[in-house]
Amino acid sequence: MLAHPRWSPIALLLVAALGLVLSSCATSRPGLTRSPKGHAGQGYVKDNRPAIWNSNHPRVVQFRTHYRRTKTVENALEQGRRYLPTIVPSFDKRRLPQELAYLPMLESAFENRADSGHARGLWQFTRQTAQHMGLRVNATVDERLNWRKSTEAAAEYLNSLGERFDYDWAIALAAYNGGPGYVEEEMKQQRRRDFFSLSFRKETAEYVPRFIAMLQVAREKQLVALR
Repeated sequence: MLAHPRWSPIALLLVAALGLVLSSCATSRPGLTRSPKGHAGQGYVKDNRPAIWNSNHPRVVQFRTHYRRTKTVENALEQGRRYLPTIVPSFDKRRLPQELAYLPMLESAFENRADSGHARGLWQFTRQTAQHMGLRVNATVDERLNWRKSTEAAAEYLNSLGERFDYDWAIALAAYNGGPGYVEEEMKQQRRRDFFSLSFRKETAEYVPRFIAMLQVAREKQLVALR
């Protein structure tokens, strides 16, 4: 049996310090914040401003009051029951906030064949964005209407927007609606980064508070169980 080497107090302190550094490196990830209710083994969700989901900004309150008085949220989620068991894991595996899995509630009311004239499907992709994300859209096929493929494309697209906008999902969602180039240009011109302090065109300005309000109403009515 080998004799245990004797360590000086200074060496012991250095080893302990090295252990703390390695432990920190193993558990911290740049650009990510810890989810207090994250899945075991994951722990981190890509969300640098999670307080946005609980916002009480006047614009959110306005839409929250509206959706409390209607059945819009209930009807959309009833329609979404067949899709969500597949959509949520797709977002989970990318460590995206589960809130984003419910975006079709606003985009299409979970109607897979929804057609606004310039966008189609659960995720309401335009032709250009769909093709950019690898979906086939031509005279014979439109994969925007293939909800499984379009869901994977939407998760990838939102993941890329999150990375582009530092996982500030209010800004990233504004970019999903208005286009990332438009949002970046407005941020540059206005020299602001907070969604509610920026001035966007009406549709984009309302898009984010509408979605947050719908999520809040869904939680209030215990229609969703978000981590």
